[in-house]
Amino acid sequence: MHRLVSSSVLAALFCGAAALAATQPADLALTNAEGTLRFSLHVRDGAAAYTVERLAGATAAPVLESSPLGLTRTDADFATGLTFVSAGEVRAVEDEYTLVAGKQRHIRSRGVERIFTLRNATGMTLTIAARAYRDGVAFRYGLPGSGSQLLRLSGEATGFNLPDGARIWAQPYSKVDVWAPGYEADYANGVPAGTAAPAEQGWALPLLFHSGATWALITESALEPTYFASHLQPQAPGGLYRVRLPEADETYGVAPQEAVFTLPWVSPWRVVVVGSTPGAISDSTLITDLARPSELAETSWIKPGVASWSWWSDMSSPSDYAKLVPFVDAAARFRWPYSLIDLGWHEMRGGDIRQLADYAAKKNVGLLVWYNSAGKHNQVPDAGPRDVLNDPLLRDAEFARIAALGIKGIKVDFMQSDKQFVIALYHDILRDAARHHLVVNFHGATIPRGWNRTYPHLLTMEAVRGGEQYWDKTFAEQAHTLHTIYAFTRNAVGPMDYTPTVLTDPGASNPQLQPHLTTNAHELALLVVFQSGIQHVIDPAASLASQPAFVQDYLTDLPTAWDESRCLAGVPGELAVFARRSGTAWYVVGINGLKIPQMIEVPLTFLGAGRFELSLITDGAKPSAFIHATRNAAEGEPLELTLAGRGGFAAKLVPAAK
Repeated sequence: MHRLVSSSVLAALFCGAAALAATQPADLALTNAEGTLRFSLHVRDGAAAYTVERLAGATAAPVLESSPLGLTRTDADFATGLTFVSAGEVRAVEDEYTLVAGKQRHIRSRGVERIFTLRNATGMTLTIAARAYRDGVAFRYGLPGSGSQLLRLSGEATGFNLPDGARIWAQPYSKVDVWAPGYEADYANGVPAGTAAPAEQGWALPLLFHSGATWALITESALEPTYFASHLQPQAPGGLYRVRLPEADETYGVAPQEAVFTLPWVSPWRVVVVGSTPGAISDSTLITDLARPSELAETSWIKPGVASWSWWSDMSSPSDYAKLVPFVDAAARFRWPYSLIDLGWHEMRGGDIRQLADYAAKKNVGLLVWYNSAGKHNQVPDAGPRDVLNDPLLRDAEFARIAALGIKGIKVDFMQSDKQFVIALYHDILRDAARHHLVVNFHGATIPRGWNRTYPHLLTMEAVRGGEQYWDKTFAEQAHTLHTIYAFTRNAVGPMDYTPTVLTDPGASNPQLQPHLTTNAHELALLVVFQSGIQHVIDPAASLASQPAFVQDYLTDLPTAWDESRCLAGVPGELAVFARRSGTAWYVVGINGLKIPQMIEVPLTFLGAGRFELSLITDGAKPSAFIHATRNAAEGEPLELTLAGRGGFAAKLVPAAK
């Protein structure tokens, strides 16, 4: 449910702000119910700005310094000449919902909302809806009215002004080429705020920063087909990061850079997740709290889980029936629900997709199949099927056809733009896929923006430089560090299709690939460190079959949807330790982002009363080796571990038999 409840008690908390507004209407505030975060609006000299502060008693520490607000339409200016009109009452926002797949299943969020109304120089109205929660603040613009006239939004003045001395973790936004943009550049690792992006296209969202005792993450939620997806300008003088539109050359001229809409209209939420530790950022559900509720009344057909995947180890395999059978068999062996059949499956030799789907169904395995999203909006050569999903009639007919074959889901690749045209295509594909009970994975895509709540069958999205990038020596050398950054940045905003778990030498099966430098225990941990409704295991079927029995036991029936998750320790670029629960089983995992060993103590205080059976997999004497131990554990007994350089651990705890 999703409701707004008037609260005289909450309104009373802000009577001081209301009294101030009577004499100084430029200063208005909204404080969360916990009294720990404050959003303040300022309207002076025709310009609107805001600040965000953390509160502790009478002390206020800046999260964001004075930051600009405003919009520009081709027919109207809402960034200058603004005057304050009114501030609405403070209302409580109460929200309870369930995610089919995510870091937490049942979520109850509580916040407060206030709507501020401004007027531009020609008398037109702009609203700014602000919300404050325990773990962050958010705001969005509104343009009231009605009618069928198409209006064009050509700019956004929004900025995020970081405090002096802040450091950032952010990903450069990629220049348009055949394979980009796809949110696949390497993250900057704790560089000083204000550092210029390495490319003129700027910085992608999300942006994580650390200042004093505060960690915060900037991103978006509830992006609808009425707007584009934003990123940030390359220059951030004094730490001021301003919103940037999609690049003009995205979609090769097929679609405009600006957004076109009718009234009434609202923007996506601009979101600032706030906490005292990086773990508070990764644990937050604020992105889905702000998203629209699910459009689906019935979701029992949506099955999260692990998938085998043949393409990485043999790029010709999707067009060869005989090469795909062992991967279906591997999925059946580990009781995984899926096997992914990647690009080229429509040209399969030695059999066809109908025969493979029938074979897989007999083994209780569902097939996922790959599509190019194009159309003319991408120019990826020789990658099919293509020119189907961009056409509504062809798309619906194709979804009906493959659903009749027993196909369970689709991987849609090469979206490669944040323009409004492509954002609308995401929504159209998701709605049509739901009608045919197909789960969805977007690849070569933008970041999640809360869509996995609105469309629960959206189980994962790429938007990361993932495991398939082992063709790049630089990536192989940096992967251990990037993994600990992803946990607190990209994966914090939604499911991430990294394609983890390289347990073999990639070059043994594909000479184009580099060897992985992470330990095998590190790789095994990634299946739980990273949250994704579908986890595509990258290792070849033969390698999986050759793993020790305790590794195979760990992989069998591995969950990908979690009842609850907790970050136990971590710093981006250095360490990430997580505990995730599915039913009565806890999975506790950690990865070392450094090249040197780390000694860590992992608290088990989350277990609760009783004894648990612990199965622990840690680094062996060489990177490819494991050490396995079993024993009883209890909540007051921490795990004391030494992680190898680039190492990790994976543990499973289940209640001990009585």
